[in-house]
Amino acid sequence: MLFRKITAIVSIAALSLLGSCTSRYQDLLRDRDAQIRELNGRVASLRSEKEDLERQMNERKAAEASMPTKEPVDTSNQKDLQRELGDQVDVNYRNGRLSIGVEDTVTFDSGSDRLKSSSHAVLGKIASVLKRDFSDCKIFVEGHTDSDPIVKTKDKFVDNRDLSASRANAVARYLAEQGVPESRIVIVGYGQFDPKDPKSKQRNRRVEIVPTRK
Repeated sequence: MLFRKITAIVSIAALSLLGSCTSRYQDLLRDRDAQIRELNGRVASLRSEKEDLERQMNERKAAEASMPTKEPVDTSNQKDLQRELGDQVDVNYRNGRLSIGVEDTVTFDSGSDRLKSSSHAVLGKIASVLKRDFSDCKIFVEGHTDSDPIVKTKDKFVDNRDLSASRANAVARYLAEQGVPESRIVIVGYGQFDPKDPKSKQRNRRVEIVPTRK
């Protein structure tokens, strides 16, 4: 009788232990399956991100390949141009571009966007050079000022950028009157934000004419 009781107790304990192990094993399986699902989700997300990056890179490469390459203007004749245009003009190679600069002492009175008569001869020479040597170029006419706020003509110009753009437009109109195709002229107003010489306000007040091949 005692033996039977002991056997029964052992059997019950074994079944209980087996049930506990089975439950623990099932929990482990569920945890494993959850981790696998999570990892699969991360892999799918990373694969999608990789495909997006590859597509963006391919689109960027295609866009860059389709962009026309701009050839720099030949500056081998820089000294010849300087001699031809004279001391009132500054021919230099700036920011990777050939620039024909004219200070505002030649072109404009203080705070004005009306060309002085003294500018006509200088701009006429520049127009001749543009038509002769740069007929295949876009002509950027870029206005520049110093950093002093506008006082005398603040009722006419919002700020220095406004003044510089208006001056560039005045020079552009004159060049067009001299035969430079207006369709090739681009006007830019920098205001005080592209100084040529931080130590000289006078040198910063200027118009630069920049021929750039398309």
